[in-house]
Amino acid sequence: MYSKHTEIFGILGYPLGHTLSPWIHNTLFQLTGYDGVYLVFENQNWKEIGLRPLIDLGVKGVSVTIPFKEWAYSQANDVCTTSKTMGSSNTLLFREGIQAVNTDGTGAVRSIIKSNSKLLDPKIEKQILVLGSGGSAKGILFAIAESLKQNIGNGKIQRKVKILARNESATKEILQSLENPDWLGVTSKEESLKDAGNYDLIIHTTPVGMKGFGGEPLLHKNFFTKKHTLFDIVYNPLETDLVKQAKKKKAEIIPGYHMLLYQGIRQFELFTNLEVKSKWIEKVESLLLKQLKNRS
Repeated sequence: MYSKHTEIFGILGYPLGHTLSPWIHNTLFQLTGYDGVYLVFENQNWKEIGLRPLIDLGVKGVSVTIPFKEWAYSQANDVCTTSKTMGSSNTLLFREGIQAVNTDGTGAVRSIIKSNSKLLDPKIEKQILVLGSGGSAKGILFAIAESLKQNIGNGKIQRKVKILARNESATKEILQSLENPDWLGVTSKEESLKDAGNYDLIIHTTPVGMKGFGGEPLLHKNFFTKKHTLFDIVYNPLETDLVKQAKKKKAEIIPGYHMLLYQGIRQFELFTNLEVKSKWIEKVESLLLKQLKNRS
């Protein structure tokens, strides 16, 4: 039941026919007992409409998806460091002014740590391979950089991160935005295959493998071994061809939907100032997986 005290949140974007965000947030409202509701604000003209109608309606915060993340960032008067580096935001909080936050990369880092925290240990001399150089790759790399720096203290980061991507200018832009740290570099398909044994985590951020997308994979089909962990952020289908390849070689898999789950959880925490308990996360995850299986 909703009342005059119910806080309104929602998702802003276009199109939003298949979004799972309302489902995640409204489930969390039920589990936590928080008096809130999460609605869908679907319109292709948000740039013309502006945010004032939502603020006047009493909306407390919104998730923002394509094609409005850059525009959302430009509307805020208080932006987090990640948003500033990326020039885009996936979360707006309407408090004193408009606060912009980006939780995409945070969701990925939480997914990796949940699977195996050693994969982001800055003291281990292993390598992370990031496939792609688009917005998702940029957000994930920034969050990885923050995690490595926080956990090393005054020491030197031993872990290396390599980007394998087709778009050279986008790759160069990522390197520059992270100020070209010595632990971050670029590799090629051939070079990454030769160095396959040095990698323990592979993060795939491109749309290749997603329902409705074609394209050649960036990785050689013989790349994977049982010593690798693959995190393919595509979650529709639940198992991409890349995931199937890795599974055949007995590699560990971090499910793509974990990024969707954990970035949503972080948004919920920002919206409500609540800390989401493990038991609630487990409940949402199991229900989310059922939803995704029904859709695939």
